[in-house]
Amino acid sequence: MNAEIIALLKCPITGKSLKLLSELEVTRVNQLIKSGAFFRGDGLPVKTIYEDLLKVESEEIYYPIQQNIFCLLPNFAIVNDLNHVALEKDLLNQNIKQEIQTFYDQVGWHTAETHFQDAKDSEDLRGFSQDYINQCHQRVNKYLPQKGKYLLDVASGPIQYPVYLSYSSNYEYRICADISITGLLRAQEKLGKKGIYLLCDITQLPLQNNKIDAIVSLHTLYHVPQKQQEKAFDELYRVLKPGGKSIIVYSWGKHSALMNIFLLPFKLVKRAIDKLQNKEAALYFYAHPYRWFKNHLNAQYATELYVWRSVNVPFLKIYIHRWFLGKTLLKGIYQLEEKFPKWMGRWGAYPLFVTQKK
Repeated sequence: MNAEIIALLKCPITGKSLKLLSELEVTRVNQLIKSGAFFRGDGLPVKTIYEDLLKVESEEIYYPIQQNIFCLLPNFAIVNDLNHVALEKDLLNQNIKQEIQTFYDQVGWHTAETHFQDAKDSEDLRGFSQDYINQCHQRVNKYLPQKGKYLLDVASGPIQYPVYLSYSSNYEYRICADISITGLLRAQEKLGKKGIYLLCDITQLPLQNNKIDAIVSLHTLYHVPQKQQEKAFDELYRVLKPGGKSIIVYSWGKHSALMNIFLLPFKLVKRAIDKLQNKEAALYFYAHPYRWFKNHLNAQYATELYVWRSVNVPFLKIYIHRWFLGKTLLKGIYQLEEKFPKWMGRWGAYPLFVTQKK
């Protein structure tokens, strides 16, 4: 295990450094586990025997390494005193995170035919749309530093689209941070030893300050509980090196003026149908408005706003069709986005936030 990588990590509970235990030290901890001396951070007794463990500096707190994944969620902590663990106190936030973790472990990152279920649920996979979709994915490269040592991919999942691999092509390591172990295992299949895999919470990143050259976070932060989204942005900024950049793809949701104009009649009809059919709510989603961006991100970090994609999937499926100049219309939309990136980012569906650390 690379000592330099271990030095990059920290305990998400205490903030202290971690060290890799020797084989003899792991044997001693396993003996204590067998005697019932340890609990998981969530209060359950530890019954697993481990091959590799990390220990928190000057604390009796341990974290497992399983299948080359650093398990650094607080509820994975192995402790002999539960007072050492500061778990999520807000029950609503805890439930939201558990719901998202369960969804991606059990549904989202499993393949359905040739695509992950997440893509089938949330993307336009029609053949004639793919040039436009891929061009929007490529926009991330426009703002990323050309090269570096560490690229942090927040909520990397399985790196589900081939174009995503291009983001780290000139970086020595890609750090995949995700709450889903299924997603991280799938990411390993694509990255191998180029990847560093962290099972963690974006609001408690287990990384030291000022270490990361660049960050990408795609369609993640609007799934973070509303009151913790600012903390998530703060965490990304904290781990960046001075001069490093973060590229965050967000959503305006119901605050997108363009999508509201085009989709309002359809939304009203859908809402009525969903009510009649008693449909359950989708995965947690909360999009802050532009005012929040101005007051928090732009004011604190001088963040720039550009367009990632101005139209969402409902718009594409309602208005764009192969038989009605579909490819031509998508080319026109893309050209407008390229010509007016800030305007389309402000009023369209998906803004792209670029922050460079001072």
